[in-house]
Order: sequence, then C-alpha cells, then structure tokens
Amino acid sequence: MLWTLFGWLLSIPYMFLFYALWILSCLFRPVMMASVLCLAYNPQSTLKKVRLFVMTVTYLALCHDKKWTEPKEDPASFFADSEDETIEKKTIIFVRHGESTWNDTFNKGDRSKVNFLVYFVPNLIYAAAMEFYWFVSGTEKQSWFFDAPLSNKGVSQARGIQTFLETGAAQGTNKEAELIGLMLGNTKNEDGTVSSQLVSSNLRRAISTVAMGFQDRLDKELKGDSILICPELQEISRNPDALSILESQGRAEPSFIDQEMQSVCDMERILGKQVDTRLHMGNKPTGSNGLVRMNAFCETAFNVIEKDSIIVGGHSLWFRSFFRSFLPRTFEHVSKKKKIVNGGIVAFTLLRIKDPSGYHYMMDPASITVLYGGF
Repeated sequence: MLWTLFGWLLSIPYMFLFYALWILSCLFRPVMMASVLCLAYNPQSTLKKVRLFVMTVTYLALCHDKKWTEPKEDPASFFADSEDETIEKKTIIFVRHGESTWNDTFNKGDRSKVNFLVYFVPNLIYAAAMEFYWFVSGTEKQSWFFDAPLSNKGVSQARGIQTFLETGAAQGTNKEAELIGLMLGNTKNEDGTVSSQLVSSNLRRAISTVAMGFQDRLDKELKGDSILICPELQEISRNPDALSILESQGRAEPSFIDQEMQSVCDMERILGKQVDTRLHMGNKPTGSNGLVRMNAFCETAFNVIEKDSIIVGGHSLWFRSFFRSFLPRTFEHVSKKKKIVNGGIVAFTLLRIKDPSGYHYMMDPASITVLYGGF
C-alpha cells in the first residue's frame, strides 16, 4: 500500500508535465494562425518590431559601446595653471532613473536570492508573453525588453524624487537648498525663464523618471521649461533595453506603466507637450562608444544649452563612466566604483577650458554633492 501511494506521488509531476505539453500542443496551431493574421493586418507595426529585433542582433554582434581607450592626459593637467576667469562652469545634477522592467526580470535587486530564483522563470514567461502580445496586436510603442520602461518599483522610486523635492530643502544645508531650488525651477533668469534645463536620455525609463520626479515643476508650465532629449545620454550597453523606441524627433509616448499612473501624474500632457525631441536623431551608431557620447554631452552642455544649470535624467553605467573619465585621476571617490542608486541625485560643477588643442573638461572634485539616495 505504501509503495503504491509513493509511486502515485512520484507520478504527479510527470502527469502534470504531460497534460501541460498536451494543452500547449493543442493550442499551438490556432495561436500561430491567429498571430499570423494579426501580423498581416498591421504590417507596418510588424516591420518596426522586426527592425528593432534586427537592430538588437546587430548591436549584440558589432557594438563596442563599453570599449574605448582612456585619454593619456589627466583632466586635471589642463586646469593646473589656469586663471579662474578662463574657466567656464556649468552646474550639473545627475538623476538616475527608477528601476525598469528589464531590471525587474533579470536583476536580483534587493530581493533575496531564493525569492529571485523561485520567481525568475514565471516572471520571464510573463514578460515574454506580454512582448508576444504587443507584437501580434500591432502595439509598436510598447515593449517589456526593448527600451525597457519603468517597473512599478521604478515608479515608486521616481515618485520618491518628487517627495524629496517637496521636503528636502528644509532639511539640508544652504548649498543643498540652493540646488533643490534649481531643480524645482524656483530661480529665474532676467527674462523670466527658468534658469535650469531639464534633460533626459532618449530611453523611456529616464524620460518617465524626470517627468514623474519633477511633476510639480512641470505642472507649473514655466516659461521656457521642457525636458530636452539628449541622445548622447543613451546608456552604455549593448542590451536591447538600451535601444530607444523613440523615433527621430518623434513624439514621446507613455509606456503601459505610465498609462497606469495617469490619475496621479498627467503623463500624456507632459510627454506630449513638454518633451523637446529636436536633438534626438535616433539610436546611437554601432560605431559609437561611451566616451564619444560623454564628450558630445559636454559639448552640448556648453554650446547648445544656454542655461547655467542642467538636470540630467540618465543611467548608472553612463554616470559612473563620466565620474571615472572626468574626475582627476588621483582623486579617489566612491562614484568611480559604485553606481548611483535608482532614483539617486548627485550634483557637481563641470569645468571647461580651451587651449590650442581644443576644449577640455573636468568635474570639480570639491563640488560633488550627494542630494538624495547616494551610491
């Protein structure tokens, strides 16, 4: 009797597997036929998703985004004997995006290893099913993996920035209060325009983080205020979550997570009317790399953006690489080793000087100020 019961218990997993495979085999043909009909009904959307997939494969095979040769010269060497009046300055505030759906699927984050491993396969199946649904339904602007949007946890982190901006000025130093005032848009130029510029990478999780985190400022619709998309800020990675869905100079569209937040943050209005995409010319070239784009951002900061303070919505690897490349080589700082946390805010002064060989840039090490979250 016991052996019979034991044998029956051992057979349960195999019975479950058999019936699961049987159900899948029965559904496979009708699902495939329905999918083909859906794809044929909206071929334009299908082609866009196929192009995105081809682009992903191309980047995985040919991209050298993380590979570059560091300049031999220490950034500090160009500023050692310079007079202060020959040095140009910009206040830069880095704001790292909230966690994305890609992070939620593939990264452990603050979950325990057991929790992550137990739910990894179910979460991956769910994400793949959502991706497949958007593909066959012709929803070309939505994706779980490509240009991964904020996850629900990422939304909470973005809203944490909003809460910090509401209360942080009363709790910090005078310098921190001044920087928070810049972020809130409280300081104005003589012509009445806001004195700081919000910018973001061309990836949805960064744009949404800036939109939600700075919602109170954007709701005021201040004169000359917008989120300027800077493609130079695109993350340093070859993964599909680092490829932008946003079309060249196109309209930013809310992700499926953004749409769920419409009742508390008017993402339709912010993304549709307050995101400036005139500088966005598409995805990073396969021949580009992180250093090329970091230098391009420095040029944009001084040559294109007229305002003296720039609030940058961006990414962990890009930010860490910037600290490593533009801080003095002898200056030890946690930013060279660790990433800014999701939703973290760090401010500093970016310096520029010109000599016969061209422009050179350096972060003022004494100016680094951790405002929220840290590393």
